Amino acid sequence: MKPRSLIPAFIFAISLAIAGPAFAEFGALARDDSTSKFGLSSNEETQKKADEVAVKECGSDNCKIVFQMSPKECGAIATAESSGTAWGAGKKSSKAGAELQAMQNCQKRTKGQCKVQTSECNK
Repeated sequence: MKPRSLIPAFIFAISLAIAGPAFAEFGALARDDSTSKFGLSSNEETQKKADEVAVKECGSDNCKIVFQMSPKECGAIATAESSGTAWGAGKKSSKAGAELQAMQNCQKRTKGQCKVQTSECNK
């Protein structure tokens, strides 16, 4: 094999190393019922990492995982505008679907208005 034929293979290998993991497709929603804090992660390399990031973003020792997101899934959380204690979460294949489900689940818990706080999608 000539040295010149190794150059494209070497460049390809370097580009893969620089690009990073191709399978960062996991997410999670964590929430603390006592403080109403929450954290939403997406596009993490493993489900364990996604759970850890969501709990860290939630920022409380009492944060618990509400749901986990698979590849190509979106997650959302909505809270009541007045009290902030009523909330709803949604997980669907589209961002709009997840947001709608979160709003519907929030509205089941309050007579006031709900608002989507955040939503994210996995690759």
